[in-house]
Amino acid sequence: MRLIVIRHGETPNNIEDRFTGQSDVPLSLVGEQQIGVLGSYLATEHFDALVSSDLQRARATALAIARYHKLAVEEDAQLRELSLGKWEGLTVAEVQAYDPVTLKNWRADPSRFAPGGGETLVQFRARIVSALDRWLARHPHGTVAWVAHAGLIGVLICHVLEIELNRRWQFHHENASVTEIRFEQGRTSLVRLNETSFLHYVKSSSELFSTVTL
Repeated sequence: MRLIVIRHGETPNNIEDRFTGQSDVPLSLVGEQQIGVLGSYLATEHFDALVSSDLQRARATALAIARYHKLAVEEDAQLRELSLGKWEGLTVAEVQAYDPVTLKNWRADPSRFAPGGGETLVQFRARIVSALDRWLARHPHGTVAWVAHAGLIGVLICHVLEIELNRRWQFHHENASVTEIRFEQGRTSLVRLNETSFLHYVKSSSELFSTVTL
């Protein structure tokens, strides 16, 4: 299977550097622009399935891609972002102020520690692997697009490349980026990582804000 994994467009929480997790936040104005360009960029790709996390930021991104393909968007809740429980919607400074011990433990080893009501990376990986096995079984020789989240992409890469989960931070994933993984004859290869060159003329939120306020 050829798996194309796409991160959703930018959200207000991304701009404000807030923990989002499974909070169902919309895209920002820049995010809307990004997914329009992304859809055009992927227009010539062939997909046997177009699958999205059921959170609206991913679903909106998937629908922008679907405009160019005769495919319905299939939602899969197992593609949701890592659950961050009580931290969702807060900044790092806010979490540091009220939950410093948990934050310290989580930063040291998120595979074992989680915010209250959230998931560890080990629990997160189990969910991702379950989804991966399902889609591999359905399309072993096809091309599947997942529209999901940065945390999911990082953990997925660590899993398929057999890298320790706590090293997921070493892989960066921009909003609306494209990553490709291939599963062929029992071998796994990372073909593309964080491809964003097609977004070069989309202004960032900081650039737009500067334009508006000057």
